Amino acid sequence: MTKSTLFDRLNQELADFGKKAQAALDEGKLQIELLRYRRKQDNAARDLGLLVHRRERGGDFEQRRMDALLLRLDDLGKEISRLEGQIAEARSQRAASGAGAQGAPAEPGVPTAAP
Repeated sequence: MTKSTLFDRLNQELADFGKKAQAALDEGKLQIELLRYRRKQDNAARDLGLLVHRRERGGDFEQRRMDALLLRLDDLGKEISRLEGQIAEARSQRAASGAGAQGAPAEPGVPTAAP
């Protein structure tokens, strides 16, 4: 194997590693955003539960506030579903690209990177 072939192979491996690292980073950002939206959903659900409790116990109750919280929960649920879809898509793309790279025959004497 010549030096230029070795350097070309090394450059290709580094580029592949960079793409995988970027994909993992992008998925991590989506996971963080998903956690933020789930926290917002939990807070809205808690507030709604407190309003229902107050209503059932005969306390001050604002129907507009309940309606707003219900709409907020609907919007947050849609956003969470969208993010979960993006994460699933990113994972399937990463798995497909990883399977393609693993399916390629390795050169004799050149170690392959583990996933």
